Amino acid sequence: MQDDAVSEVMGTLLLFALVSGAVGVLTLFAACFVLDTADTAPTVSFRESASPNYLYHAGGDTLLQSEIRIYSKSTDITDKTRINGEKWTVWKTGDALYLTAYYKVTTITIVGRTSSGREVILYDGLKRA
Repeated sequence: MQDDAVSEVMGTLLLFALVSGAVGVLTLFAACFVLDTADTAPTVSFRESASPNYLYHAGGDTLLQSEIRIYSKSTDITDKTRINGEKWTVWKTGDALYLTAYYKVTTITIVGRTSSGREVILYDGLKRA
Protein backbone atom coordinates (compact mmCIF):
# COMPACT_ATOMS: atom_id res chain seq x y z
CA MET A 1 0.00 0.00 0.00
CA GLN A 2 2.77 2.46 0.78
CA ASP A 3 4.26 1.94 -2.69
CA ASP A 4 0.96 2.88 -4.34
CA ALA A 5 0.84 6.24 -2.56
CA VAL A 6 4.41 7.09 -3.56
CA SER A 7 3.80 6.27 -7.22
CA GLU A 8 0.67 8.47 -7.28
CA VAL A 9 2.61 11.41 -5.81
CA MET A 10 5.50 10.85 -8.23
CA GLY A 11 3.09 10.62 -11.17
CA THR A 12 1.38 13.84 -10.11
CA LEU A 13 4.72 15.64 -9.74
CA LEU A 14 5.91 14.35 -13.12
CA LEU A 15 2.68 15.45 -14.81
CA PHE A 16 2.94 18.89 -13.15
CA ALA A 17 6.56 19.24 -14.34
CA LEU A 18 5.64 18.29 -17.92
CA VAL A 19 2.71 20.73 -18.07
CA SER A 20 4.79 23.53 -16.50
CA GLY A 21 7.59 22.94 -19.01
CA ALA A 22 5.17 22.95 -21.95
CA VAL A 23 3.54 26.17 -20.76
CA GLY A 24 6.96 27.77 -20.33
CA VAL A 25 8.05 26.84 -23.86
CA LEU A 26 4.78 28.15 -25.34
CA THR A 27 5.07 31.38 -23.35
CA LEU A 28 8.63 31.91 -24.55
CA PHE A 29 7.58 31.29 -28.16
CA ALA A 30 4.67 33.74 -27.85
CA ALA A 31 6.87 36.41 -26.25
CA CYS A 32 9.42 36.15 -29.07
CA PHE A 33 6.64 36.42 -31.65
CA VAL A 34 5.17 39.52 -29.99
CA LEU A 35 8.56 41.21 -29.67
CA ASP A 36 9.31 40.58 -33.36
CA THR A 37 6.02 42.11 -34.51
CA ALA A 38 6.36 45.16 -32.24
CA ASP A 39 9.16 46.58 -34.41
CA THR A 40 7.82 49.99 -35.48
CA ALA A 41 9.30 52.62 -37.75
CA PRO A 42 8.63 56.36 -37.62
CA THR A 43 5.58 57.34 -39.63
CA VAL A 44 6.17 60.61 -41.43
CA SER A 45 5.32 62.29 -44.72
CA PHE A 46 7.46 64.76 -46.61
CA ARG A 47 6.67 67.45 -49.17
CA GLU A 48 9.11 68.88 -51.65
CA SER A 49 9.26 72.63 -52.11
CA ALA A 50 9.69 74.64 -55.29
CA SER A 51 13.31 75.16 -54.29
CA PRO A 52 15.39 71.98 -54.69
CA ASN A 53 17.20 72.61 -51.40
CA TYR A 54 14.17 72.49 -49.09
CA LEU A 55 12.17 69.53 -47.85
CA TYR A 56 9.13 69.96 -45.59
CA HIS A 57 8.03 67.70 -42.77
CA ALA A 58 4.38 67.41 -43.81
CA GLY A 59 3.07 65.37 -40.90
CA GLY A 60 3.57 62.38 -38.65
CA ASP A 61 6.16 61.56 -36.02
CA THR A 62 8.71 64.10 -34.86
CA LEU A 63 12.17 63.10 -36.07
CA LEU A 64 15.31 63.38 -33.97
CA GLN A 65 18.54 64.14 -35.80
CA SER A 66 20.31 61.53 -33.68
CA GLU A 67 17.95 58.84 -35.02
CA ILE A 68 18.03 59.59 -38.76
CA ARG A 69 20.61 60.03 -41.51
CA ILE A 70 20.10 62.22 -44.59
CA TYR A 71 22.01 61.29 -47.73
CA SER A 72 22.54 62.99 -51.07
CA LYS A 73 23.64 60.19 -53.36
CA SER A 74 25.98 58.31 -51.03
CA THR A 75 27.16 61.34 -49.03
CA ASP A 76 25.84 61.81 -45.49
CA ILE A 77 24.69 65.45 -45.32
CA THR A 78 22.83 65.22 -42.01
CA ASP A 79 25.21 67.58 -40.21
CA LYS A 80 25.10 70.07 -43.11
CA THR A 81 21.33 70.48 -42.97
CA ARG A 82 19.58 73.36 -41.17
CA ILE A 83 16.09 74.19 -39.92
CA ASN A 84 15.24 77.90 -39.81
CA GLY A 85 18.88 78.63 -40.60
CA GLU A 86 20.19 76.89 -37.50
CA LYS A 87 21.60 73.51 -36.49
CA TRP A 88 18.81 71.26 -35.34
CA THR A 89 18.07 68.28 -33.14
CA VAL A 90 14.30 67.96 -33.72
CA TRP A 91 12.41 68.05 -37.03
CA LYS A 92 8.66 68.43 -36.51
CA THR A 93 5.60 68.96 -38.67
CA GLY A 94 5.74 72.23 -40.59
CA ASP A 95 9.52 72.64 -40.40
CA ALA A 96 11.43 73.12 -43.63
CA LEU A 97 14.76 71.37 -43.73
CA TYR A 98 17.37 73.31 -45.70
CA LEU A 99 19.47 70.59 -47.28
CA THR A 100 22.79 72.27 -48.05
CA ALA A 101 24.45 75.17 -49.78
CA TYR A 102 27.75 73.35 -50.26
CA TYR A 103 26.84 71.61 -53.51
CA LYS A 104 23.88 70.88 -55.72
CA VAL A 105 21.53 68.34 -54.12
CA THR A 106 19.96 66.04 -56.70
CA THR A 107 18.82 63.04 -54.69
CA ILE A 108 17.71 62.74 -51.09
CA THR A 109 17.39 59.60 -49.02
CA ILE A 110 16.34 59.77 -45.38
CA VAL A 111 17.10 56.68 -43.33
CA GLY A 112 15.54 56.14 -39.91
CA ARG A 113 15.59 53.38 -37.33
CA THR A 114 12.82 51.13 -36.12
CA SER A 115 12.15 50.57 -32.45
CA SER A 116 14.50 47.57 -32.58
CA GLY A 117 17.29 49.55 -34.30
CA ARG A 118 16.79 48.21 -37.83
CA GLU A 119 17.39 50.80 -40.58
CA VAL A 120 14.48 51.73 -42.87
CA ILE A 121 14.13 54.25 -45.68
CA LEU A 122 11.71 57.00 -44.71
CA TYR A 123 12.09 59.05 -47.89
CA ASP A 124 13.80 58.46 -51.20
CA GLY A 125 13.30 61.13 -53.80
CA LEU A 126 14.80 62.98 -56.70
CA LYS A 127 14.98 66.74 -56.23
CA ARG A 128 14.42 69.01 -59.19
CA ALA A 129 17.69 70.44 -60.47
